[in-house]
Amino acid sequence: MSAVAQSVAETVHGATPRQLDFWIRMGYLLPDQPAPGSGRSREWPESEIQVAQLMARLVAGGFVPAAAAEHARSALRQQTFGSPVRLTLPRGVVLEIGHET
Repeated sequence: MSAVAQSVAETVHGATPRQLDFWIRMGYLLPDQPAPGSGRSREWPESEIQVAQLMARLVAGGFVPAAAAEHARSALRQQTFGSPVRLTLPRGVVLEIGHET
């Protein structure tokens, strides 16, 4: 199932439509139809919505977008459904991200 751009911007708390567009242009997010520019409708697979949500939380926590995208994809590949997201960072730092309420 996919979603359109407006509903994605409403779903991804902490990211503006402009940020989402930038992340797409930089290759951090991969919608089904990556139409460039604002005001364009895009189709989003559920997996990319999850990446965008986690990426927005990581950026809000101080990660740069490139690192946030890399860590979000890695963590979501390893996550089991319903469990917190765990990131293992350099120097043995483990970051656990729970679900938003």
